[in-house]
Amino acid sequence: MKSILPRPVLHTAGILMLGAALALCVRGQETPKAVIVTPATPQQLEVQRIGETAIDRLAISMVNEVRSALRGGDPTDALDFCHLKALPTTPGEIISGMPRIMAVKFTSLRIRSHENLPDTSDKAALDYIDQALKNGSDAPGVVVQRIDIPDSQPEWRVYKPIAVLTSCLACHGDPAEQSPRLRNKLQAMYPDDQSTGYKAHEWRGVIRVTVADGPTP
Repeated sequence: MKSILPRPVLHTAGILMLGAALALCVRGQETPKAVIVTPATPQQLEVQRIGETAIDRLAISMVNEVRSALRGGDPTDALDFCHLKALPTTPGEIISGMPRIMAVKFTSLRIRSHENLPDTSDKAALDYIDQALKNGSDAPGVVVQRIDIPDSQPEWRVYKPIAVLTSCLACHGDPAEQSPRLRNKLQAMYPDDQSTGYKAHEWRGVIRVTVADGPTP
């Protein structure tokens, strides 16, 4: 049957329908928005408290384990332990007695392993800390971030900057001061390594935990 609408009208209608379809697609692909939050409400302060407690426990455990691995005197031998050390990943069971901790990550602007690559929200937090240091300020003690996700509960992340300890310089310091054996092993394990050349007490990166929005069952 022949259309009763003139071609220009049909053409315009087609464009409008295509535009509406594209708009729906764009809305369906909305990306989460990360916002740095200064905790003020009881909920936000509780997120910060839980996140800091979890990170402090993780940091103490990691430092003790690395020091124990280095006790043999040769950092090359300790690399196997540090390289294979994996953080727990089962949501709600990562840290004993802290069911609201849903994820843990170590990340940096200068990564050693691609497993630590920052995502977009991590990068925003890292840039926030980096800019504070470039402005001559101290690194914030903690960064709380809310990630607004379309049609979902927000995601809460707590980041704590960490510095390079003297014991870390064996593998993260000046490559010229590393033994050929250590340097060769680092290059074999991490061919795209960006995590050398640090000095003691320099900002290294962050430990990040994801905190559930509310109490978990």
